Amino acid sequence: MGPHDDASGLQAPDSGLTRSPALLRHVFETSPDCITLTELSTGRYVMVNAEFTRITGYEPQDVIGRTSVELGIWVDQQDRDLLVQAIARDQAVRDLMVSFRAKNGTVLRMLVSGSCFEWDGKTFLVLNVRDVSAIERTRQEQQAILQNASIGIAFTRDRVFLHANPRMEEIFGWPLGTMTGQPGSVVWCNDEDYQRIGREAGPVLARGEAFETESLMVRRDGGTIWCRVRGRAVDRVRPAEGGTIWIVEDITERKRFEQELSAARDAAEAASRAKSAFLANTSHELRTPLHGLLGMARLALRTDIDEQRRYDYLQRIHESAQVLRDVISDILDFSKIEAGQLDIEVAPFDLPALLAALERTHGEIAQSKGLNLRLQLAPDLPLTVRGDAVRVRQILGNYLSNAIKFTDRGEVTLAAARAGEGRVHLSVSDTGPGIAPQQQVRLFRPFSQGDVSTTRRYGGTGLGLSICRELAELMGGTVGVHSEPGQGSRFWVELPLPTAEDVPRTPSVDEQAPCLSGRRVLLVEDNPVNLLIGVAMLEQWGLDVAHCGDGRAAIAAVQSAAQEGQPYAVVLMDLQMPVMGGIDAARELRRQFSATELPIIALTAAALVSEREAAAAAGMNDFLTKPLDAVVLHRMLCRFLHADDSAQASTRTASD
Repeated sequence: MGPHDDASGLQAPDSGLTRSPALLRHVFETSPDCITLTELSTGRYVMVNAEFTRITGYEPQDVIGRTSVELGIWVDQQDRDLLVQAIARDQAVRDLMVSFRAKNGTVLRMLVSGSCFEWDGKTFLVLNVRDVSAIERTRQEQQAILQNASIGIAFTRDRVFLHANPRMEEIFGWPLGTMTGQPGSVVWCNDEDYQRIGREAGPVLARGEAFETESLMVRRDGGTIWCRVRGRAVDRVRPAEGGTIWIVEDITERKRFEQELSAARDAAEAASRAKSAFLANTSHELRTPLHGLLGMARLALRTDIDEQRRYDYLQRIHESAQVLRDVISDILDFSKIEAGQLDIEVAPFDLPALLAALERTHGEIAQSKGLNLRLQLAPDLPLTVRGDAVRVRQILGNYLSNAIKFTDRGEVTLAAARAGEGRVHLSVSDTGPGIAPQQQVRLFRPFSQGDVSTTRRYGGTGLGLSICRELAELMGGTVGVHSEPGQGSRFWVELPLPTAEDVPRTPSVDEQAPCLSGRRVLLVEDNPVNLLIGVAMLEQWGLDVAHCGDGRAAIAAVQSAAQEGQPYAVVLMDLQMPVMGGIDAARELRRQFSATELPIIALTAAALVSEREAAAAAGMNDFLTKPLDAVVLHRMLCRFLHADDSAQASTRTASD
């Protein structure tokens, strides 16, 4: 592989060197690399060793006396020129990387070193040629891996970046190739962190061990990211001299997920604790009125008491039953909300009348505590709006009950005003003790009250305000509270209640009573207590009541009454009964009687959406939940049992 290839002729020079066994042994046997000997003036090969033949495929007889150009060894003419220039300038060459072409055409990467020497009046060039093709391929593969790695890789020495792969620069937001030469501090949030990492990593790297940490780091644009950082000294014997290889992974998403998971776990644990407290408290809230019911009932059954005392006992039974009903209603409402089984019904209603009714019902309770309950209606408040009157009443009723419960002196105010187009702002204010800010944030969460002492002192499930929030959101509204300790509280709800056409005033129960007198109804109920209550409630309105205990008996009773010419005007049908349930019975009756001929009203204690849908599908006209509200039942019956028999109630499905 000589620098001169322009000599002519193929005659091998006889320099006498080939007859020097000692020199040949020294040159050929001490080097593991290819060795070539070239006469400098002609560029022709004089000698090549066996390693040259093995690597290039050229036998000595193919090479001796010929030049490298004649053999076609050079892949790139520029490589040959560099060799010629080095020899001409220094009479030597060191670690020149060139590409040779083997006899079979394979391109080899070779590292060339050598020098000239004089012998017998001639100048010769001896070259030591090492095949580094495998090393070069490995280097290229490693470089490709480095450039395309999905993790950041960098090399530093003296805490300065000497190289950073594209992913490293991408992680920290540096343009391609610009991290080289930057101090290591550019990726740390502040100098304190930078110095701390130096103190922690230094001793570990000095021992030749791997250093690893997770830390918040900074991008070029100032944004922060979480990174997993690992480092190891390149030279474990002399770590300070060889520099350090760093591997960096962006774990921001993992950290975010861990934080969310931790927050979710904390929330779940808090919810579990709250539910445990709720169950314990609910057990107390259920047992207290139940104890009152049973105890007072036992006393009322005594025969040695006067009528006034018996009346007092019955009054206490009624009060305990109302408390028990409220607790159970809260639990059931919350369960339905969580199960997505609570429907919002939109219909026109008289808003001022609803608010006035709330004032009346809660005014007596307020007066019993020496409180004044005021109603404030804005002049521009619409009279008739579209919305769910039952749920609006439930939210405001909860607010009023709480305000009266927690206020010992002063007044409670129920207010209503417009809040923009189609929206109404409703609020309940009190002069009570107020609520601390840290307690306010928990008020509308389920199973939560202001503090434990509130539950102990006043009772309650801790579900009321949570239900208010859920109901408001189901109606497209929002809830909130403004309060300061010692200054009272103001709970509010803002709802979309667009103005509707005026609805006729609903007559009172007394005004409606004549429309029921003498009409025949069938009550289908298997529970003896519910049957007793239902019959008594219906008979007080002058209705002619018949009853049976299952759906099959109801079908027979309806058929028999129709055949006798005295059909029932309406059927009140429980849904869950032995022998045949209300759904199956209604379905069978609908095959024989239309909805106008025989109105059927479903009665159930479940009040699930699925039950309501099943009742409607079976042809039932309407739906009532237990315990029955006398006013609601009376109005529904009047709707179906008009005094004018020609006007019949239309079929609809709705829940009061």
